Amino acid sequence: MKLAFSTLGCPSWGIDEILDAARVNGYDGVELRFYRGSLDLDQALSDLPGGPREFRRRFQRVGVAICCLDTSVKLTAEASPSSEGERMMELALALGAPFLRVFGGDAPGGEGEEGAERGAAERLARLGRHAAQRGLRVLVETHDAFATGARVAGLLAAAGETGTGALWDLHHPYRHGEPAAQTAQLIGAQTCHVHVKDARRDGSLTLLGEGELPLHEFLTELHKLGYQGYVSLEWEKAWHRELADPEVALPHASQHLSALLRELGIPRG
Repeated sequence: MKLAFSTLGCPSWGIDEILDAARVNGYDGVELRFYRGSLDLDQALSDLPGGPREFRRRFQRVGVAICCLDTSVKLTAEASPSSEGERMMELALALGAPFLRVFGGDAPGGEGEEGAERGAAERLARLGRHAAQRGLRVLVETHDAFATGARVAGLLAAAGETGTGALWDLHHPYRHGEPAAQTAQLIGAQTCHVHVKDARRDGSLTLLGEGELPLHEFLTELHKLGYQGYVSLEWEKAWHRELADPEVALPHASQHLSALLRELGIPRG
């Protein structure tokens, strides 16, 4: 397995701080969500001298991958996600990022839910086809109304496998009562990227190892699947300003995950 971190945890940082943190703390990759305080990654990176391609070259020179590009697309939204999805696909190509994260989104209850899910599957299928034509994959995160492996598996089955996959956020299925082994059975074969975090039973986020999520169990299930992708720290500093600063959270997570992988006999890389 490889280690990464999302820039959700360091939303104000620029490329120098991001790359320094990756190198010093032994991360293999970086997942892009924020850049210098902006969620509009397309605009923020276009404003750099040399644009996204120079951004990519800076990462390549130090051997750090841009492992995932996070969008704000919600598949159940009434407006079509195609415009943002297409724009972000072009940015992913320029950056060399293989995956785009999307959300299933919220689903209305009652009679409207079936129609919303059908529409979400159609939008995902369309985005997946466009992604596949570019050598990319669109990944649905276990989040929102699709927080469990069961819900994501159903959405992926309806959309088809062309250009699609799952992003398994380890926290959300577990807090909804779905054991890691069950999530692995449901979406493990389609999981292309993983978010890791830790939390207490009341939902408050903690540094890794200080909460109650069974991280040993999660990593063991991923290893049994033969998963060799990125386990990416999603430190939600941008949304929860009370959390520890990235200068604390990123070194801690790298050390904790590296120790867990050694303990479990799971190779890095």
